[in-house]
Amino acid sequence: MPITRTPIYDDSGLGKDGTVIDNAWKQELYNQIDALAGGLAPVVGPFTPTDASGAGLVFTAASGFYWKLGRLVYLAVQVIYPGTANGLPAKLGGLPFVISDGHASLYHGYGSTPVRCWGSAGAFTLDFYYASTGTAIPNSGLTGVNMTLYGTYLTTV
Repeated sequence: MPITRTPIYDDSGLGKDGTVIDNAWKQELYNQIDALAGGLAPVVGPFTPTDASGAGLVFTAASGFYWKLGRLVYLAVQVIYPGTANGLPAKLGGLPFVISDGHASLYHGYGSTPVRCWGSAGAFTLDFYYASTGTAIPNSGLTGVNMTLYGTYLTTV
């Protein structure tokens, strides 16, 4: 919708009198901005991360919180991996929204080994990788690790 502008007249040149005070076009602009921002109201909530590796692991502790603004999702996740010798690649499930348009990326450094999590378009899961080598981390490589992950991704909704 185009903005209808009311001509501005400044009778004294000081910007304090005349119709400069009655900027109807400004109010219309503000109304349009407010209407657009209504579609960008943040959505927030908790979610529960799960093991999606196929090993059936139950995390010692697992909690997550998300903030969604439009299609952008920001996650804060904490998980404590149980003791396991399982060699399947570690995978975190239970994301609140499907990943779209590329990849999700979360990061955590534990000990001297930085960990990256990547998710592919169409997934509700994140795969764990060693940041230094890019190789997948097996579940056994995260035994007993208490990690907090932060990151963002785009969703379709």
